[in-house]
Amino acid sequence: MPTLRSNKIFDVKTFGAAGNGLEDDTQAFARAWEAACKAPSGTLLVPRGKTFLLNHSIFRGPCVANFTFQVDGTLFAPNHPSRWTNSKVWLEFKQLKQFALTGRGMILGGGNNWWRLSCRMVNNRVNNNLFAKSFNEAVQFEASTEVTVTDLTIVDSPHFHLHFLQCDNVRALSIKVIAPKTSPNTDGIHIEASTNVLISDCVIGSGDDCISVGNGSSNITLKDLTCGPGHGISVGSLGKWNSGGDVSNVLVDGAKLISTDNGLRIKTWQGGSGLVSNIVFQNVQMVDTANPIIIDQYYCDSPDPCPNQTSAVKISGIKFKNISGTSATQVAVRLACSKKIPCTDILLSDISLKLSSGAEAASFCHNAMGQTRGSIKPPSCLF
Repeated sequence: MPTLRSNKIFDVKTFGAAGNGLEDDTQAFARAWEAACKAPSGTLLVPRGKTFLLNHSIFRGPCVANFTFQVDGTLFAPNHPSRWTNSKVWLEFKQLKQFALTGRGMILGGGNNWWRLSCRMVNNRVNNNLFAKSFNEAVQFEASTEVTVTDLTIVDSPHFHLHFLQCDNVRALSIKVIAPKTSPNTDGIHIEASTNVLISDCVIGSGDDCISVGNGSSNITLKDLTCGPGHGISVGSLGKWNSGGDVSNVLVDGAKLISTDNGLRIKTWQGGSGLVSNIVFQNVQMVDTANPIIIDQYYCDSPDPCPNQTSAVKISGIKFKNISGTSATQVAVRLACSKKIPCTDILLSDISLKLSSGAEAASFCHNAMGQTRGSIKPPSCLF
């Protein structure tokens, strides 16, 4: 076992990693983690110019504060699902505090062979009427605080690319996500049951949501994002299988959505309960974006029709401000809300959306109540 060095740099090659992309380096990374985790202000280094084949790995804390995992090389997943030793998460980071995952390297998820097994894939195209199997997420942080993720490129995850679960005080900056439009359920960044999260200056292209904010999340700031392809920026889905769903205090400030299947979306299932409140979408440009503004309390991602139910997740205090650009769908603003639990306190302010052809777009409202400010195009249907 290598000894601790005075500069506190723990190069994985020193711990036996081959870095040739052929030999399994999982155990060498585990040894390097064990040593670096114990060192004050330690850095686990994945050196540039090398490719490291890793299988399922759990990087567990607690570790000494100010620990950095620096990926300057390439991390490469097994190239076939049969070679994976865990079917949920590839790289798991758990119970960490004051930890940074950073570097100019790449994390390659090898998702292509997984997507081919998905029942959503028909003739290499996504069929949204079919369920997808549960596949590995590339990188997941769980039960961690004061976490920073910066500068990395994550490519072709089988499922979510970057997932924060039950985390607090998170920053994800200058992340790049690359996956094809046809890749099923490959959210760029998913936030679940987490608080005080900042996502900024990220470029995300995937087959699902650019960023999704899930149940139990609050105080979320998403800034200066570029999304496309994908399904846009979403709150939800919430309330599936009659469950509760609560999301509050989300700010999306500055984004460009290019040819995405949705723009700014809140999606909840019939039959749920809970509250979505104080959500602000502002300073967003749409470029040939389908459904640029959408609230959908009738969301149904199922191969069978969803039954009509009267209960719903309440949606209130939602603001869309300074949203402009072009819509790929005739209806640019769609607010489809529950009859029994309608959407309330909706604000449309300075909206300028037209069809990609240059023609006028339309609005659709169902049980949506609120007000407008400034110029609103297409004309508002709020009441």
